[in-house]
Amino acid sequence: MASSRHAIIAGAGIGGLTAALTLARAGLTVTLLEQAPALSEAGAGLQLAPNASGILAQFGILDRLVGLALAPDRLRVRSQRSGADIMRMPLGPVAELRWGAPTLVVHRGDLQRALLDRVAQESSIELRTGMSVAGFANSPQGVSVAVKNGADVQSLEADLLIGADGLHSRVRKGLGLGLADQPHYSGRTAWRAIADGRDAPDFALRVETSLWLGSHAHLVHYPLRQGALVNVVAITDDPWRGVEDTNFWSQPGEGAQLTRRFSGWHKDARQLLASVREWRRWPLFDRTPTSRWSIGRVALLGDAAHPMLPFFAQGAAQAIEDAAALGAAFTARGAGGPLDVQTALAAYEAKRVARAGRVQLASRRQGTIYHLPGPAALIRDLGMRSLSAENMMSRFDWLYRYGA
Repeated sequence: MASSRHAIIAGAGIGGLTAALTLARAGLTVTLLEQAPALSEAGAGLQLAPNASGILAQFGILDRLVGLALAPDRLRVRSQRSGADIMRMPLGPVAELRWGAPTLVVHRGDLQRALLDRVAQESSIELRTGMSVAGFANSPQGVSVAVKNGADVQSLEADLLIGADGLHSRVRKGLGLGLADQPHYSGRTAWRAIADGRDAPDFALRVETSLWLGSHAHLVHYPLRQGALVNVVAITDDPWRGVEDTNFWSQPGEGAQLTRRFSGWHKDARQLLASVREWRRWPLFDRTPTSRWSIGRVALLGDAAHPMLPFFAQGAAQAIEDAAALGAAFTARGAGGPLDVQTALAAYEAKRVARAGRVQLASRRQGTIYHLPGPAALIRDLGMRSLSAENMMSRFDWLYRYGA
């Protein structure tokens, strides 16, 4: 391995932190840039599917989440009006045996802290906060990165630059992918909240992931931190056409508006929504899958490469898969030794583009299925009820049984 290689990663989210670990393991030194002045434990709950948890386990991250993450016993799908079960799919030990790693739910802040603590143990990784990429010059010899810190701009030299800087990625814009490459509003809005477990109804504290399906809307909830909290996400069709705001978490949501929207739902769902004290309203965007994530010594990762809708709960998981594939590309060896940077990034792109694009499109389709109205919803529900647990689980094999 060429330990002198230096990587700059823009963005210290879950994808960027994981990529720093995988590149450090591959023998690179890493400078991790985060535009926020401090990394706060913001966000809400997160589902870690087996394709992601298996990768994190390799770095000891799951050990750091003991007592914080929960392993749901099942996925329970319920009807909006009757509250009756449409389908139950086993998770827990059955799913772990099938897919080789656990299915977990965790607070995003807890996962971020576990990754940050692990990153701090790596002497080859330096995390710099309050810094963002203002521009870069990509050449066959290396990458010169203009880094902004307040009003100051400095230049850093590296062998490669990874853009893990989210939906509105500056690195992606710098690659010049064109005006047509714009985030696409999905026509749906996510209302996200963390309810206090003491306020939430008892059914919401069960160690299971619950999914309610309704006309033009759906609801997801599961407990966090041993039931001290409940993650609640309500997603509705929404004609919102406001100005894009890159800080989605700062948008407060009016609870009364959501109460009206779910007024016809079963009392359990309404009781859970009423237990929430504060909502955050997040218009959902994605992009059309692209066949190009890298040019020369610069490549994209996570939402910067493939932002996707949350209907398969795979946004973070796909970023983690990216990070694993990136590290593997720099660990691989050609006939004459370690792969050169451009060859390694091309191999990473070739490994990941089709896979992530498939998940993006599948997530779009799943949203349509979840929000079906009227007779189409009835047909959907009948079809789901007819599936055995084995048949239902087999539909996720392509997604969860994956080696990055």
